Amino acid sequence: MFLRMPDLWDVIIVGAGVGGLTAASELVKKGLRVLILDKNPHPGGTAYVYHRKGFTFPMGPLGFSMPRLIRENLNISGGDDLKLLPVQYRIKAFGLEIPLSLSFPKMTEELAKLFPEERGSIEQCFKDMEVIVSAMQHPDNDLNRSLLQDISKRSSLEYLSDKVKDGRLRRILGSMGTQEPYSNLPWTAAMWNLMSNEKIWYPAGGMREFCERLVRLAVGHPENRRGVGEIKLGAEVSGIRVERGKVLGVALKDGTVMDSAVIISNADYKTTFITLTDPRAVPEEWRRAALKAKQTKSVLQVCLGVDTSQVDLSAFDEADRLIYKRDVGISSETLSKGAEAIPPEVFASQELEISLWSKTDNALGPIGTGVIVIRTEADHSPFKRFRPAQGIRIPEYGDYKIRLGRALVHEAENLIPGLEKAALAVDIATPLTFEEQGGRSEGAVAGWSWDYRDCQDYSPRELVRTPVEGLYMAGYQAFSTIFMGGVPTAMESGKRAAQAVLQGAGPVEEIMIPVAGSGDDRSQA
Repeated sequence: MFLRMPDLWDVIIVGAGVGGLTAASELVKKGLRVLILDKNPHPGGTAYVYHRKGFTFPMGPLGFSMPRLIRENLNISGGDDLKLLPVQYRIKAFGLEIPLSLSFPKMTEELAKLFPEERGSIEQCFKDMEVIVSAMQHPDNDLNRSLLQDISKRSSLEYLSDKVKDGRLRRILGSMGTQEPYSNLPWTAAMWNLMSNEKIWYPAGGMREFCERLVRLAVGHPENRRGVGEIKLGAEVSGIRVERGKVLGVALKDGTVMDSAVIISNADYKTTFITLTDPRAVPEEWRRAALKAKQTKSVLQVCLGVDTSQVDLSAFDEADRLIYKRDVGISSETLSKGAEAIPPEVFASQELEISLWSKTDNALGPIGTGVIVIRTEADHSPFKRFRPAQGIRIPEYGDYKIRLGRALVHEAENLIPGLEKAALAVDIATPLTFEEQGGRSEGAVAGWSWDYRDCQDYSPRELVRTPVEGLYMAGYQAFSTIFMGGVPTAMESGKRAAQAVLQGAGPVEEIMIPVAGSGDDRSQA
């Protein structure tokens, strides 16, 4: 039996993530009645935090870039200024220590000291990236568009192989780490721009306060009391109701039916078009595109609350976050065994991001403690064998998680002596965690695939509008790439979704989703 709620809302937003909250704040400011529904007991989506034994751990981002865009969106929504603290990155690999959070000229000098025979190539690479970044800021200019279209046809690996002889340097320039470059040139230049020029920042008060600030903006705006915003947590949407190509509202898991002619989905594309909408409600080719489109991989994450008096944290004297990898080989076959469980030591031998998250926030744990976060890339497919059904795990899963966590902590101890014994709290998250708890299809943590073969865009295509009248998208998948970084992209998508609603923007027929092999075919944009 269904309980139908009266039509009280101009807009219903599915998901209280950064994109959904930003959209709500814009709409409420304009006087609309907005309801935000989220299945979780907290707002902010994966930008929020969780707690274990008195420690605060991250669900997703450890910070963000593009501070001007963040402040602009908050100020437009009526927020006061936001104090941001700079975050420093450093590579510890290849027997080298390399700072990353430096301007292009300073990065050129640092790398030239380590690779003097490659100075000319290093200088040229950063000069080229400056040109690319400048062109990406004005992609509609004829000269810029011609340049960007040309370079988008080349992968970063191809470009660097022509210029750089040292394989270590190719990896550093192409991935800001130790991996073989796999993206296109505009993406590589954009990521260097975020790291070096825009830099990475942590909000004073932490990610929880950042999310709560968005909540305060979403539930009302002091300059326009006609606007009403409400957030209902623990309210899981089971379906988006569509009839004859138009949105009717949503159905909740508890049987409640809510009416609204406008829905903004802050869920990802696969969830929205494969899980939440009836197959008959969306053009088949659109659903196939959503199913076929590739996303980024997931991660394996270990969070530790540590007694700082029992551990050597000197590795973080000059950086908050370290990109670390031992000089050991990794078999790509081992990492893609499909249904077989990957040995924990193989995960530990990959590139690790090791963060002293509490360096910029001493409120994440009790006095005399700190929070360390260890992450490494993880494919979703090998973990599926541990889940016979949604929310269910086979008994072996718990033991496997523990062995994975121990392997990563043991590896990190090479940089942080005493880490294992200093641990007061440990929490381990796998791709299954990010999928079910974080609401991310296949546990993907950074939107659409960054692989050159999957998307060759030179500027982000807006994916806010859909083929369904009244249905709009928000979140970092609402752009074809996250050239701005995850949190800024999500905020900008929410702003764009709100604008589309206010303008009454109609549905689209063209398939905007980046599908492998489509290249940069702007005829599909």
